Amino acid sequence: MPLKILLVDDHVMITDFYKMALADLEIKTKISTANSLETAYNFIFTQTKTQSIDIIILDLSMPAYSEENINSGEDLAKLIRIKYPEIKIIIVTGYCETIRLYNIRQNIYPEGILEKCDIDYDIFISAFNKIINGEIYRSETVKKNISDKLNDDIYLDNTNRQIVKLISQGIKTKNIPTYLPITLSGIKKRKLKIKQLLKIDFGSDEDIIRECKIRGFI
Repeated sequence: MPLKILLVDDHVMITDFYKMALADLEIKTKISTANSLETAYNFIFTQTKTQSIDIIILDLSMPAYSEENINSGEDLAKLIRIKYPEIKIIIVTGYCETIRLYNIRQNIYPEGILEKCDIDYDIFISAFNKIINGEIYRSETVKKNISDKLNDDIYLDNTNRQIVKLISQGIKTKNIPTYLPITLSGIKKRKLKIKQLLKIDFGSDEDIIRECKIRGFI
């Protein structure tokens, strides 16, 4: 039986590169492509052939499919993981925002996460072979961003990361309970903890944002 692969990227040049590289595998493959989130969604969730997909290579940043509220490859990956947990997911990203990568690892736990700047022909083939043989693969830039900045002594839990993200979007403290199921007093306590973790003795939201940017959290 051939390995059934779905390539999802809005750039045809990228999916062509994947197809060229995968053609050199020492196993039989059946490759399909989708150059939009809409096409990918319909292929995965409305076709009977979905059940036979073995692995999906998915670009993180793609134009939204608003009808299904799918705003990125991350949103599509979440749906795939929920409905078809047996499908292996490789996420490819052109940038490495630390908090987002951490959330992807925690909430989706894809078999592969690759930063585009890390990929060449040999690395792509090596990563793919490791993944189909049951290994978890993170490219070097991804490992550095996750390990060096989120597993150290300034670790922020998921709720605190959401608070930081909202602050960076200009949401005032008094309005954060509108976005998160936490009381205002709980938000204030968490902001104090965030300042302690970031070693900010005194400071405003702007100081939190500045320090988080320096450390790569936003």
